[in-house]
Amino acid sequence: MENKAKNYEEAAAECAVALTDEDKKNLQLHIDYSYHHFGYGMYLRNHYMYLLDDESLEIWGEIYSDGLGESIFYLMLPIVFPEFKGYENDIRRLTDTPFNDLNACYYLKFGKNFIADITPEKFFLVPDRKEIDDDDFDDWWESYLSENNKYAVEIAERIWEYDMFKQTASALGYSQSEIEETHQFCKKILNERCFFVPLEILFAKNANPDTIKAIMKNSKLIEWLFSEHSSEIKQLPSYIFDNKDVVKIMVSNKGSLLELSQKYSGDYDVVLTAVKDTPYAMDYADKSLWGNRIIAEEAAKHSESCLVFSIEAFKQFNDDDEIVKLALQANGANICYASERIRANYDMAVFALQHQREIYPNSAFESLSPQLRCRKDLAMIELQAPVPSLDGFSDELLDDDDVAQQLIDNEKITWLFYKMSDRIKRKYLDRLPENVQSNIREQLQ
Repeated sequence: MENKAKNYEEAAAECAVALTDEDKKNLQLHIDYSYHHFGYGMYLRNHYMYLLDDESLEIWGEIYSDGLGESIFYLMLPIVFPEFKGYENDIRRLTDTPFNDLNACYYLKFGKNFIADITPEKFFLVPDRKEIDDDDFDDWWESYLSENNKYAVEIAERIWEYDMFKQTASALGYSQSEIEETHQFCKKILNERCFFVPLEILFAKNANPDTIKAIMKNSKLIEWLFSEHSSEIKQLPSYIFDNKDVVKIMVSNKGSLLELSQKYSGDYDVVLTAVKDTPYAMDYADKSLWGNRIIAEEAAKHSESCLVFSIEAFKQFNDDDEIVKLALQANGANICYASERIRANYDMAVFALQHQREIYPNSAFESLSPQLRCRKDLAMIELQAPVPSLDGFSDELLDDDDVAQQLIDNEKITWLFYKMSDRIKRKYLDRLPENVQSNIREQLQ
C-alpha cells in the first residue's frame, strides 16, 4: 500500500480501508494494542515514520517512534468499529488485566460501556469518612471494602455471567479452554480489585453523571484518588471541578492540580490549601492573590522542596525579614533568591546554613555575599550541612588548614578534597584515603 497520509488521522483512515475481513476479526479478538505491538504495530510505525517530528525524534528516539503505531491503532478502531467507544480518547485502564478484550466484547455486543447505566441508587456508598471517629476507622474501612466488593460482584454477574460470556466469546473466536480460563480469571480479579471499582466509573466518559456526583461525595475515596492517581485526574468530566469541596481535596493532595479548576483560581481558601502542598501552585492562582501576606507566609513555611522566592508571585517578599526567615527555616537554600541585603546579613546567613536540606544542597553558601563567603566560621557551618559543598568558598578558604582538617576528619566528605588548593593537596596527600589520593595525584601531575 502506498502511504499518502499527511497526519495521524489520515493514516488511521488509510489503514482502516486496507484491512481485510480476516484482519477485522483479529482486531475484534484482540482490541488492545499490546497484542499487536510487535506485529501490526511495528508495521504502522515503520510505514508512517515520516509523520514524526524530526526534532522530537532526535531527542526521544525509540520511545517517541514506538508511540506512533499505538496512536494510529487507537485512532483506527472507531473507524473500523463505529459502535466501539472504548478507546476514542485512548482512555487507559488503571491496571493491566485482560479487561480490555472483555470490555471490547461488551462494547461490540451492546454498543455501550457496561457502567453507562449504573445509577446512584445502584452504587454502594458507605458513610463518609468525615462522619466516622478515628476509633471506628477499621470498621469503616472493612465496610467500605465489603460494599465495593458487592458492587464488583454485581458487575461481574452483569458482564461475565457465564452463559452470556460464553456465547459472546465463542462468536469472537475464543476456544473453550480460553473461555473457561479467562472467565474464571476475571471473576477472581474483580473480587480482588474491588477498591478500584469506583474509579472505573469516574474514568468512564459515558458514565451516568449523577453516579459520578454521588461518588464524589465520598471524600475519603476522592482523597485517595487524587493522591494516588493524580496523573489521570485530567480525564475526569469538567463539571467535577466546579465543586469547591472536591477541588480543595484535590489541591490538598497535589497543589498544582489547581490548574484544572480556574473557577477557583481566585478563591482564597482553595489557593491557600494548594500552596500548603506546593508553593508552585501559585503559578495557577489569580494575580489578585499574589500580594496576600498570609498566602506568602504559608508558601514560605512549605518551601522545603522549592525555592519560594524564585516564583513570580512571591518575589515581592524576598526582602521581608519575617517571611524570608520562615522560608529559610523550611530550607536554607531559599536564601538563594532572597534580596541582596539579606544575602549580606550575617545572622540570616547563619540561620540559612543551619537549616539546609538535602534538596538544593549547593545553593545556600554559594548565594551569600562575597564578603560572607570569605568567613571561616560560616564555612565550618557549611561543612556540617546534610550535603556539604565547597561551591562558593573563597580562594583563602580553599587554602585553609582548618577547612582541610574538617574534610579529613569527616570521611563522608573527604572526596571534596579535589577542590582545595594545590598547597593543601600536597601537604595532606598522605593522610587521605587511597582512592582520594589517586585522584589528587592525577590532578597534581
